[in-house]
Order: sequence, then C-alpha cells, then structure tokens
Amino acid sequence: MISKRQNLATCVFRSYYSPQLLRYPQHKPPLFLTPALYSYSTHPSIHATSLNAKPSCTPSIALNPPASTLPPPLSLPTSESNLSRTEKLKFYYKTGRAYLTFYKTGIKATYQNWKQLRTLRTRIPSGRSAEQALRDRLLSRAEYHLIRRTRNDLSRIPIFFVVFAICGEFTPLVVVFLGLSGAVPRTCQIPRQIDGAREKLEARRRESFRQGTVSGKEQGRVEDVQTIPRPIMLHVGRSLGLYSSLWDRIGVVPTMLLPRRIEKAIDRIDVDDLAIERGGGVKHLNHEELKLAALERGVDIMRRPTEDLRTVLARWMDARKRASIIDLLARRPSEWPRA
Repeated sequence: MISKRQNLATCVFRSYYSPQLLRYPQHKPPLFLTPALYSYSTHPSIHATSLNAKPSCTPSIALNPPASTLPPPLSLPTSESNLSRTEKLKFYYKTGRAYLTFYKTGIKATYQNWKQLRTLRTRIPSGRSAEQALRDRLLSRAEYHLIRRTRNDLSRIPIFFVVFAICGEFTPLVVVFLGLSGAVPRTCQIPRQIDGAREKLEARRRESFRQGTVSGKEQGRVEDVQTIPRPIMLHVGRSLGLYSSLWDRIGVVPTMLLPRRIEKAIDRIDVDDLAIERGGGVKHLNHEELKLAALERGVDIMRRPTEDLRTVLARWMDARKRASIIDLLARRPSEWPRA
C-alpha cells in the first residue's frame, strides 16, 4: 500500500509541476468534443451532462459544465456485522483502495479541466475577467463555470497534495475531522464532506434569519455595496459563507473585507442569471447544477427534490425583475416579490 501511495503522490506531483505536461497543442479540438475525458460513465444518473456536441448546440450543453468539474462517484464496499479479523482487514483494505481510486480520478479530472482552461483563456481578451467575457458572449455558462471551478481547484492542489502525500487513504478522516474542506479541490471532495459543509451553512443561515435583518427598503441598490447596512452585510456573509463562522464565535467579524467579497458574489450571481436566461432558463439545468446555483443564491438545498429546486430558481429569476440581488439575499424565498 505504501509503494502505491508513493507512486500516486509522485504522479500527482508531476502532473501539477512537470514542465513537459504544461505544453498543450493549441491545434487540438476543445476537450468538450472528447467526452471520454469529461464524463464519469460509471454513474450517468449523477453526471448526466452529455458532451458529444459543442456547447452552443443545445441549451443543456451550453448551461451545464462538464461532469469533470464535479466529484467522481465514490463506490465504497459494504460492511457486515460479525466480521472476522481477516475479513475486517480485507474490508479496510478495499475501503482504502476505493478512496485512492476516487482521489486519483479527481486529480486526473482537474488536470484535464486545466488543459481545457488553457484553451478557453485564449478566447478571453487581455485585461478582461471571465465574467466580462460571459457578458460579451465570448463564453457559454458551461465554459464560464469550468473556468471558475478549475481555477479554484488549482489553488487548492498544493496543500491537498501535501495532505494526501502524508495521509494517503486516511485523507478523508483528516479532512472531515480537522475541517480542512477548504484545502480540498471540488473534484476530490467526498459526499460526507460536501453534505457536512452544506448542512453547517444552512444551519448558520437559519440562525442568521432568526437574528433578523434590515428591511430591503433601507439597503440601497446593488451599485451601493459599500453602503449596505451592517446587519444586511453580516447576514449575506453568513448566508453565502463568505467568512468563517469562527469570526462570529470570537465576536470579531472582518467587516473591512466583506463589502468586496459581497460585491464579487453579486457580480457572479448577476452574470450567472444572465447566462441562464440566455440559455433558455432553469428548465435546462440538471440536478447538480440546480443545487449549486441555488446554493450560490442563499437557498437551502439539502434533501430537496429536483423540481422543488427548479421552482425556487424560477421564482428567483422572476423576482430579479422587481428587486436587487442584495434585497433577495436578505430575504427568505417565501418573501421574494411576486408578479
């Protein structure tokens, strides 16, 4: 097991730092046209995005990023009671192998996403952000989110590599119990880690609503982020997870940093709303994208069916015609303005 762990760690290190792997032929077709690199075929029900055509061919392709931007399926062996010592050792060995396979697949997906990111960056004019390129129709929503998620994953690779090289198959235990979720790329996050982070965020959001916020009439428009009342600022920061709950516990909230973070979050939501509307609406989003889109808009998603999430997002899109993003983030979905 140790030798396999070392070999895998060496492979990850080389794929991230080797200059030979940094050369990508620009004449090759976009990776969107090579579905074998961008799908987890072992679990098509979870990652249902088809990549057999260009992003602009159908609304679902243009709106839903490739499956490689999400964690691969994790298949763990089932445990039975009254196992012998030998059977327990076999069970633990198979579990460790399953996690190693999961992380290896996630790392490979990040590397393939990085190659596609290099291709997409050539379509973004110098000095422009991905958000600006999406507004100018230089990118589809699927391509925009591939860029965002891949950049985020690449920033986490170095720390995750160190943790993985040291802990190997015990990485999930270290990540979950030490709270190192922020150091793990999205493509390597196990279901328990994802669900735990989302449940904590929703509990924090509910508590923030119970504390109360300023009325939407008192807050100003999106352009006035710097003048948002403090209660609204803190609530949006908690609801979207823009700052750690540790700051609330010690009673010192980084209010100097929040306006800028809120401004970036608003810009991301605004451009995403525009892309969804251009792509034909929320009806074309798959289940995973519905959950992620709702999460970014401060909506609870745990244990909610697909159609319920679709209805909530459709209401958000409709309410955007009557209220600012800050106003909607400061209210529960039941309080959003209706026609």
